Amino acid sequence: MQKTEAIQGEKFLDVIKKIEGMTSSQQRFIQEMLSQRKQAPALPKKRNLKKSFGLWADRGDIKSSMDYVNKLRGEWQSRLEGMKG
Repeated sequence: MQKTEAIQGEKFLDVIKKIEGMTSSQQRFIQEMLSQRKQAPALPKKRNLKKSFGLWADRGDIKSSMDYVNKLRGEWQSRLEGMKG
């Protein structure tokens, strides 16, 4: 764990050094961009997973996910065979 923290600390210091080497207008630009950045709310992983479930449920061209995947695999296989000659 310490090694990971050390690497992250080194990356942070590298970013700070690069920012310090910028012009004052560049530094102000970065400061403005960071101040406008909004923190994304931290949702529990399980909740995120549930939100993503059925993401394509409203698509009319996909009736059955298994049929759709099998169709795609068949297309890939025919392309592969076509490339082999």
